[in-house]
Amino acid sequence: FWLKSREPLAAHVARRNLNSSPTAMVAMDVDTSAAVDMQALAALQVGGRVNFGLFQQAATGASVRIAGRITEFQAGAKSCTITTTDGGVVQVAVADVPTSGLLAGVFVEAVGTKAGEAALAAVGFYAFPGGGDADVELWDESVKLAQLPQLRDLFAPAQL
Repeated sequence: FWLKSREPLAAHVARRNLNSSPTAMVAMDVDTSAAVDMQALAALQVGGRVNFGLFQQAATGASVRIAGRITEFQAGAKSCTITTTDGGVVQVAVADVPTSGLLAGVFVEAVGTKAGEAALAAVGFYAFPGGGDADVELWDESVKLAQLPQLRDLFAPAQL
């Protein structure tokens, strides 16, 4: 997507939204599977998406969402390893999370709290269609864009 003018992207989006007619939200079919501890997820604050670099900067106990490929996983195990979109490696504890359907090589977004420098206590996983076909560079770039002050509002969770 290229802008034809030199205005900042956020200003372009705001202007475009003001000039367009009101529309209703359109339902979309998204083929994802989830392995979630629903009680723990409901109690967790909505975390921001991070890559490994941003994960390391987050405070221990912070709620985060980190994506990558499962690189080590044994059926019935209480932990797995994820190689993140920027090449980092995170050990993920999966104590009360149902793990059926999770396999090595699958692209997932793990949701939980930071438990250490390279450790996450997960309350859920979201697997995406195509398993290992996700564009990790594109995902990583979107995580970086969400950190820019000019675009932060476009990526922030809605306040209810």
